[in-house]
Amino acid sequence: MPAPLSQQDRELQKLLSLGGAAPPEPNSYPFNKIGAGSCGAVFAQPGSALAFKLSKTTEFSLWNDYLQHTRIRDMLRAHNIDINIPDCHGYIRAEDAAATLFDKTPALADAARDVCHLPTRVLVTQRINPLPPTIRTLLTNKYCAPRIKANALADPANRDCLVRVYLGSMAGKTGGGMFFSLRNFKLHLNHIIDLQLNLRNVCVQMARSLAIMHWAARTDARDVEFVLGSSAGLSRRTPAFSSAEIHAFATEATTFPSVGPDERDFFCSTTQLWLLDFNLVQDIELNDNALDKLVSAHNANDPYYPKPCQEHPVVEGLWNDFATAYLDTAALVLQNEEDSKTLELPSRFIEALISQEHVKKQTKEH
Repeated sequence: MPAPLSQQDRELQKLLSLGGAAPPEPNSYPFNKIGAGSCGAVFAQPGSALAFKLSKTTEFSLWNDYLQHTRIRDMLRAHNIDINIPDCHGYIRAEDAAATLFDKTPALADAARDVCHLPTRVLVTQRINPLPPTIRTLLTNKYCAPRIKANALADPANRDCLVRVYLGSMAGKTGGGMFFSLRNFKLHLNHIIDLQLNLRNVCVQMARSLAIMHWAARTDARDVEFVLGSSAGLSRRTPAFSSAEIHAFATEATTFPSVGPDERDFFCSTTQLWLLDFNLVQDIELNDNALDKLVSAHNANDPYYPKPCQEHPVVEGLWNDFATAYLDTAALVLQNEEDSKTLELPSRFIEALISQEHVKKQTKEH
């Protein structure tokens, strides 16, 4: 009969068995605040794939954020919309937060204590990776005033760089002001035209996403954000040789291609469009009241979407692409809808945006 195992041996037996789970190593990295809004503040650790959004109020807006985030995510994936939305890992009630999170991660509690009243509600999501140092430096060199450029380049907060894409605004400053921040940097359409960026794909992704939020998720999409961020992943190499070709070699051979300036690693950081922030999103019913809610929410949003009735050819082209992609996607979503009034709602929404822009232009002319 084998001798009884000691406590140490039992622990080794458990951990070395298949499926054995070891407790995580203590993480000494501090948490940094990487974003904030009226609803909450977002914290993350350097190199971590998780973001913790902590509620700053006693309201249920973070729970609404969770509900709408997961619904919109599921609808976007069900309709194969090519846009990134952070994975939603879970929600923690305020009364559970101490035992579930803060007692186990005191560094998070330390970072949040001056921002939020703890314990508080927490939404745990995938972190959107910031844009890489090369892009941050180029943005600073181009758009930051020379007198504060050195401070901007040295500011740790500017490492958390996400770029808001404002296809509906030509009001971007080009000379730099008294302040400069790369957190939620606003890239206006005049910047985009100046850089000769081809953002038609971004425009179409926005339009399709908005149509899904409206007609599949049945929400008003109020105050959602579209940002450019990074996503680390395998570079899309085509294998240099097939398995048959490799087996045909008479002796060993080097099959890894020469590494060029753009292929230094199998892992690369690519710029991608992300959709986030759903705490103000509200449900709609598919009736006449929905139209007013959709237009109201559209007008309340930051100017992500292109505008109709503009004289600049680039703007006109973006609007046409946006409207076409929106209506085509809405038609696919509603293809089994039998109510004729419901089927008219997407085109009436686009017509309402055109009509109100006509009114704005006429008001300015008079």
